[in-house]
Amino acid sequence: MATPDISQLSAAQQEALQTYTAVTDQDPLAAIPLLQRCEWNVQIAIARFFDGEPATDPLAEARAALPTASNRQTSNLQYESLLAATQPRAPLRPQEDIVERVDTTPAGEPQYRPPLLLSAILTPLNIMYRVFTTILSPFSFLVPSFLSRLLGRLLSQRSRPLRRSLPPADNARRFIREFSEEYGDNNLPFSETGFNLCLDNAKRDLKFLIVVLLSPGHDDNNSWVRETILSNQFSTFLATHKDECILWGGNVQDAEAYQVSNSLQCTKFPFVALVCHTSEAGQSGMTTVMRAVGPMPASELVAKLGSAITAHQAQLRSSRAQRTEQQASRSLRQEQDSAYERSLAQDRERARRRKEEEEAQARTEKEAQAKIEAEERRKSNAEQWRRWRAQSLPAEPSGDAKNAIRVSIRMPSGERVIRRCRAEADVEELYAFVDCYELLQDRESADIVEEPSNYEHDYGFRLVSPMPRKVYEVKEGGSIGETIGKGANLIVEPIAEEESEAEDG
Repeated sequence: MATPDISQLSAAQQEALQTYTAVTDQDPLAAIPLLQRCEWNVQIAIARFFDGEPATDPLAEARAALPTASNRQTSNLQYESLLAATQPRAPLRPQEDIVERVDTTPAGEPQYRPPLLLSAILTPLNIMYRVFTTILSPFSFLVPSFLSRLLGRLLSQRSRPLRRSLPPADNARRFIREFSEEYGDNNLPFSETGFNLCLDNAKRDLKFLIVVLLSPGHDDNNSWVRETILSNQFSTFLATHKDECILWGGNVQDAEAYQVSNSLQCTKFPFVALVCHTSEAGQSGMTTVMRAVGPMPASELVAKLGSAITAHQAQLRSSRAQRTEQQASRSLRQEQDSAYERSLAQDRERARRRKEEEEAQARTEKEAQAKIEAEERRKSNAEQWRRWRAQSLPAEPSGDAKNAIRVSIRMPSGERVIRRCRAEADVEELYAFVDCYELLQDRESADIVEEPSNYEHDYGFRLVSPMPRKVYEVKEGGSIGETIGKGANLIVEPIAEEESEAEDG
C-alpha cells in the first residue's frame, strides 16, 4: 500500500486530520487511512479510535442501500445525508411555535386608559351589568357565552387591569402569593424566577417548561384552577416528572405574563403550554410542542402533557447524549491543551536552566582564562623587568673604596653571596640584586631590554637580619648605609611560603 501524501489532501481534509491528531495524538500517516474509511468524518473516526472499528462498515451498507448520488466534495455532507435518509424526518413547525425571550422592561409596557367622557358614560352601565350578572347568574346558561364575553369587554374600565410593574422574580413571587391566598395552600412547584430565566434553564438543562397563564376576569378561571390545576391527578403528574419539568405560572394582568401570552399565541383562557428544546427551532431551540386552550378536565390535560412529553423524550435524550459527548470531547481537548501547556512550560524551564548553566560555565571559563592570561602576562612582565633591572644595576665598587659596604646574603637555596654596595645606594638595590641574581650569573645575553610599561614589580621575599632579628622592608626605603650600616649578614625569607603556611594554619 502506498504511503499517503499529506500535501495532496484538500484544505478540509487537512483540517480534519489536524483535529483528529490533536485529540488522539496518533501519527498523521497512520490516521489518514482511518479517516478515509470514515469518509473524513472526525467524530466517527475519533469514536472508532477509542472504541474500536465495527465488524461491518455502516456507512458502506447505507450507501449501498441508497440510489446512486452525485459525489460531494466533503465527507461530512455525505454522513449527514446518510443520517437523514435512515432517520425519520420530524415535521417542520410553524414560525409562531418558536418561543423567544420576552421583553420585561416596564418602559415598553402599553397601558390603556379610556377617555374621561367614555369612562363616565360606561360606569353606570358597568355597575348595572355587575348587579344583573350577580342576580341572574343561575340563568346564565340562557345567554350565549360570546355575548357575555362581549358585554364584559365593552363594559370593563380597561382591557387589562393596571398593576404596578415589578422585576420578573418579584412578579413570580407575587403570583405564587396571590394564588395561595385565593385558592389556599398547595404543593404546586411554581418557579420563583422570571419567564426568561426559566426558559434559559429549560434550554440549558434540556427540560420541559410548563407554562400556566391565568386571567382572573375569566368566567371559568376559578373552577378550572380548583378542578384541574389543584387536582390530585395533576399534582401526581408533576411529582412524577419533577426531574424533567419546570412549572411557571403568570397572571396576564402583569406585564411579563402578558408578553408571554403574546409570545405563545394565547387566544383563550385558561391556557397551558408545553415548551421544550427541538432541533428545528433555529438558534433559540425552544418550541411550543403542546397547547391546552380553554377549560378541560384534569385527565385530559394530563393526557395531553404526557403524550407530548413522551413524543419528545427520545429527542431530548439524544440531545443530552450529544451534549455530553461534546462536553467530554471539550473536556478532553482542554485536558490535552493543559497537558501540552504544562509540558511546554517544563520544556521552557529546562531550556532556561540549561541556558543559565551554559552562560555560567562560559563565564567561569572566561574568568579562568582571564586569570591564566593575567598570570602569564604578569610572569612575562616580571621576567622582562628582571632582565631590565639586571642591566640597570650598577657595578660593585672596589674593595678599597671609602663608601663601600660589604653585605653577606644567604639565598633561599642555601648559597651565601657577598655583595659590595655604595653607602648612598637605596635598599631596593639589594632586593633587585637578590631577585636578578640568576640573570647576573648569565652574562651571555647582551640584548638591551626595556622596562615594561604599566607594571609595578612585587618582590616575593624580604631581607632579614637574624641576630637581632630585623626586617628591612623595601617599601620603607632609605640608603644602605643608614639602614644596614657598614656591614651586615642578611637572610632571604620568601613571603609566599609564610602566607601559605598562615592560611593553612
